[in-house]
Amino acid sequence: MKRPRGRPPSAETPVSRDDMVGAALDLLDREGAAALTMRALAERLSINPMTIHHHFGGRDGLIGAMSEAVYAQVSAPKHGTPIDRIGELLKAYHAQVLRHPALTMLIFSQPTVFPRQAKRITDEISALLAEIGLPDDRTLLWRDILVDFTHGAALATAMSGRNWDRGSQEDQGFNMAMRELLLGLN
Repeated sequence: MKRPRGRPPSAETPVSRDDMVGAALDLLDREGAAALTMRALAERLSINPMTIHHHFGGRDGLIGAMSEAVYAQVSAPKHGTPIDRIGELLKAYHAQVLRHPALTMLIFSQPTVFPRQAKRITDEISALLAEIGLPDDRTLLWRDILVDFTHGAALATAMSGRNWDRGSQEDQGFNMAMRELLLGLN
């Protein structure tokens, strides 16, 4: 007996690529990385797992698409000093890591997956640090310090189970610490 291909005929509406990414993020956020399988996602969407493979080329492609969706809007503002722009970019990144900590951990655990958005964000930070006038070696050092601090602060808050909101004690603590770090660039 042949297995049906694609979406089962009983599905009422087609499932878009965005639907798949949204469902994958929800599954990852609620149940963790181990639960994010093509089969589990397909069951959740009532589609054949091969449909997901067709759209993303496998789990790494799906992780990349989730990263695109989550981090596409993270960017420095167009105006302000380079230091202020770095601070705003990292605050936006911090907020997204807090919303989707399991995605960040999944990216860390998959060395073959370095999403395009992560490269874009780190390149933007490097360019802003170079604008300040830092030499290349210090630009790389400070980029890594700032990104690692942002990851650590967001993941520590997310894993603690504390609720994070703009203006909360955790948010104020992150903002104060980020300001101190950025003062070190002067």
